[in-house]
Amino acid sequence: MFKENGWSHLSIISDGDTWFRDPKVYAYFDRLVDDGFFDDFDQVVFYGAGPCGYAAAAFSVAAPGATVVAIQPQATLDPRVTEWDDRYVKMRRTDFTSRYGYAPDMLDAAEQAYVIYDPYERLDAAHAAMFTRSNVKKFRVPNLGASLQSVLIKMEILKPLLLAAGGHNLTNLKFAKLLRARRDDRSYLHKIMEKLDTKERDTFTRAVCNHVISQGRAPRFERKLKALDAKLIAED
Repeated sequence: MFKENGWSHLSIISDGDTWFRDPKVYAYFDRLVDDGFFDDFDQVVFYGAGPCGYAAAAFSVAAPGATVVAIQPQATLDPRVTEWDDRYVKMRRTDFTSRYGYAPDMLDAAEQAYVIYDPYERLDAAHAAMFTRSNVKKFRVPNLGASLQSVLIKMEILKPLLLAAGGHNLTNLKFAKLLRARRDDRSYLHKIMEKLDTKERDTFTRAVCNHVISQGRAPRFERKLKALDAKLIAED
């Protein structure tokens, strides 16, 4: 993607999920700022997902005017602020209050930030709420689950999403058009089918099954459609 579009690429990789909370990382970004590294680029995009989404937002302050794309980012893991997040208990002794600490505040210098999250993932949604800023646009992706980056890659929309963000063209309409790819994603459709079935929305469940079956062999959806037919006959 980077070569195809003439982009330069700087990747910061952590050994495990560290949220990049290390003085050596702060010092590295300090050097980039002192050297005027980001001044050499007309457009800078910070991207990451989960812990890396946190880092993309937190370190974007080093490049004022940057664009940030953060997928289901955490705002902080300071237990005084997010004690309700019990997923990362081991990180609670990590310092999230010093430099580059509270990710939402670090976005103040960004030109535009995009936060992408599934509102049905309760803890992700709570973190997303903390990113409410005038320069932050939130994209809700219901029923895509807790591994959004993998799902977006699978649906082949992560690349065009980043290109649109880098080109200042990631509008609500553009995002909605990209998200249409979920209509052909079996995992997503299976999740939708299960939710509809739980709520006994048989008409809509049947519509989902027929849609998937029309695209080819789909044993799980075929079985569900047969079960719905049997249920309809029994009710008559």
